[in-house]
This record gives sequence, structure tokens and C-alpha cells, in this order.
Amino acid sequence: MRVTIIGPAYPLRGGIAHHVFWLWKELTARSHAVQVISFKRLYPAFLFPGKVTTDASELKLDAEAEALLDPLNPLTWLRALNQTREFDPELVIIQWWNTFFAPVTGILSGLFEAAGIRVLLECHNILPHEDKWFDFALAGFAFLPVDRFITHSEADLNTLLTIRSDAVVRVAPLPSIDQFAGKSRPDRRGRNILFFGLVRKYKGLEVLLRAMPAVLARFDCRLRIVGEFYDPASPYRKLIEDLGLESRVEIEDRYIANEEVGSLFDWADVLVLPYLSATQSGVARIALSNRLPVIASRTGGLQEIIIDQVNGLMFSPGDERELAKALIRYFAEGLGPLLAAGAPSLETNVEEFLNLGL
Repeated sequence: MRVTIIGPAYPLRGGIAHHVFWLWKELTARSHAVQVISFKRLYPAFLFPGKVTTDASELKLDAEAEALLDPLNPLTWLRALNQTREFDPELVIIQWWNTFFAPVTGILSGLFEAAGIRVLLECHNILPHEDKWFDFALAGFAFLPVDRFITHSEADLNTLLTIRSDAVVRVAPLPSIDQFAGKSRPDRRGRNILFFGLVRKYKGLEVLLRAMPAVLARFDCRLRIVGEFYDPASPYRKLIEDLGLESRVEIEDRYIANEEVGSLFDWADVLVLPYLSATQSGVARIALSNRLPVIASRTGGLQEIIIDQVNGLMFSPGDERELAKALIRYFAEGLGPLLAAGAPSLETNVEEFLNLGL
């Protein structure tokens, strides 16, 4: 089958670019002819909260993409349309994650459908995590020409159906990426806590920090906060100082290179996802593929990934006391080896994922 994938790809950075690489690699390995069309840029500089948009990792997850699209330049949309028509795919898989891309997604999808090319929208989020009143309408515009969708959680499926009640939707949990596998696969008997990924308000880092004094009163442990801050870091640093956590909490405010990910997950004994809201989590998938237990808030798609007392522990969103109790229990009962053994229980079936829409 001839398949075109449209979405961010190397040298652009981030989880969706990593997923595009995975999808390209797995489809190519199964003898599909795959074209990848990416973006020349994702956002105007004033809308991007990070430091750089490109991936400087030594380990390049390169899907051999053509960087054609600019979300603010319709001429590039036509260029992408022409390149796709020349490739003559039987299916176009468009990555969807933010309503900022509603115009390019909706118009390109409509043009593909008008040209007789099937479109499948793969949704990493339906609406932004911190959505505004107009996001529902923008998503509706983007989804209007499409009738086939993939979501990565039941939570996103339910949100999608409020926008397109007639949509044909399959739920396919995110796969893990082999390149992020650690080497040592420790038994997780230590007391190293990891918070990993871009730092934004909805991820609830403040909840974890406020839980730490109670945990440290019982156990000598260490917390590493590893990832680029999209919110100002200063309030978090001040909270660490106010709580007297400076000697036990380390902040690494930077985008983590691909080749560093595996060793970070080897270092940790537990990953904490204290999200205030969530649809799904690529970070949780990396953890579970590395047999690293997860303590996560009971919200959105996290409840579909983390099974309480099987591959992790759950707590109520925003409840620092409950999180502290979960961490104390994890260390006091030595749950690391038991929950690490349960981590692969939700491994994604690659063949099932790739058969969706094909």
C-alpha cells in the first residue's frame, strides 16, 4: 500500500515527530511505500514557548521527510497537495494535536477527499490541554471533511464524539519507541523519583513538590525534574526553596536528547505523573516499556495506561497528600520489583495498530 504521513518530523523535535518516525519505520518494514510530509516551521516564534524547535540529538529519528508545510502559508498547502498527488497514495494519515493547525488540516483533508484520496486523522489530543472557548469550533472545522479517526485513549474518543458524533473511530494506545529503551533494566529497589517531559501547568509539578516534604520525612530519596520548562521555572525554584528541598530536588531545564532518554529511565526507581488533566501519555509508555513503575493521577487516559497495583499506583488529581501516601507506600512496601514485573501488561500490539485504517 502507498501511504502518505503528514505531521512534524525530524529535524523538528518532540513526541509527535518521534511517533511519525516510528510509524514510517514500521510501515516501511512491512513493505508499504511511505511518503512523509513535514513542516518547515510549526509556530511563529512569538507563539513557541520553548528554546529551539529542532532536534540536535546525536541519535537521529529521521523519517526522510519533505519539509513543505507552513501552517500560516496556504501556498505551501497547495505544494504539499501536489507532492502528495504525484506520490499517488491510497491513504493519507494526518497527525492532529493542536487546534492551531485546524485551517491547514481541514483544508488539506477536504482537498484530499475531493481528489479521491482516503484520509485518516490520527489524534494525539482532540483539544488543547488548556483549551479556550474557540477550540471546539476549530476542531470541528478540521474534522468536518474526515470520517475516519484514530485516538490513543477512550477519553479522547469520547471528546471526539462530542464534536463529530458520526465519526468512525478506533482507539489504538501509543506504541513505545525502541530507541528509548534503557540498557540495565534495574529491579527498581532504590528511591530515585523521576518527573520527565515538558513542564506546563497542567502537568501538576507543584503537586509533586508539595508532596515531597512528607515523603522525605520517612525516606531519604531524590527527585529529578528533567525537561524543558514551557512555564516560567522561577515559581517552581522558589517553591523548592520555600519547602527546603534544595538538597534533594534537581532541575534540568532543557530538552533531552534522544540518546539520553534510556539512561534516565534506568536511573529512576519510579516515574511520577501528577497531571491535573491528561488525554494520553507518551512518557508513561516509555516508562512501561522500560519496566519502570508509574505513580500517576487518576485522570483522562492515564487511567487506561496505569493499572493500580499492577504497573503503578494511582492518586486523585491535585491531591498532594494522597500522592505523598502513594510514594511512601511504594518505598515502604518495596513495590518496585512487583510493579516493574507488571509494567509490560499494556504493551501495544504493533500489528493491530498498523492495521487501523489500512
